Amino acid sequence: MPPGPHLKPGGTLVYATCSILPEENSQQIAAFLARTPDAELHATGTPASPGQQNLPGVEEGDGFFYAKLIKRRN
Repeated sequence: MPPGPHLKPGGTLVYATCSILPEENSQQIAAFLARTPDAELHATGTPASPGQQNLPGVEEGDGFFYAKLIKRRN
């Protein structure tokens, strides 16, 4: 997820996948936030998950993940 430096202050990045794997979802968000200190996660999920995860068989439709990140205004 390299676009962090290209976001304007106050800009929004939505990260979405059609995956249910933590390696492609919550772990990517955690790594992005660790290397992009001026970004913050907009709460969309639970405190235990940095985004919204929908699982097949639990929610209607296929599994997917999304998270909204915002670059802080300086």
